[in-house]
Amino acid sequence: MKKVNLLIALLICLTASAQIDHNFGVKAGANYSHSRSDWSIYEGKIGYYVGGYFNLGLSDIVSLRPELLLVNQGSRVYRDLPNGFGFDTVENNVNDIFIQLPITFRFKVVSPLHIEIGPQMGYLIKRTEVFKEVPIDSSMEGERINYDASLFDQFDVALNGGFGFDITNKLEVNARYSWGLTELDNHYKTSVISLGLVLRI
Repeated sequence: MKKVNLLIALLICLTASAQIDHNFGVKAGANYSHSRSDWSIYEGKIGYYVGGYFNLGLSDIVSLRPELLLVNQGSRVYRDLPNGFGFDTVENNVNDIFIQLPITFRFKVVSPLHIEIGPQMGYLIKRTEVFKEVPIDSSMEGERINYDASLFDQFDVALNGGFGFDITNKLEVNARYSWGLTELDNHYKTSVISLGLVLRI
């Protein structure tokens, strides 16, 4: 009798599990990032992200979604450099390439709409600086400096919040805000707004 009850309980668990949604897919989009700092030299810039995810259903309305992303983010940087008579403002783009691992809890509000929140870990693998406007020497515009990433703080922790809206059962629009918790290089924290598409495979 105990074996029969155990078998019935196992069948119930398997049936319930089959009704919970497990899926995986790819995602990509654009972001707007800037460095939060007391220094006034930073402004936002446009970047991108691309990667994949695995969605693990925990119940009919809650799921856990770990992701692995390649992300381009950073800031526009303004510096005043002497020109012999005063100062000229030089504008550069700092591009940071991160490998990021967001771990997001998703909650179904109504059928097409999800809200999401969770932590994110990031690791800086590349930093470049591109000269955009150089009044003292316009020939430098477009030049690129490649830095050794190990010269900077490479590990970043952030808190993510956002939402997803299902356009079809395969395609989702996803929007997210990432609030950096780690102070990097002793003077700034990250801040990133992203918008993109998620394709369920």
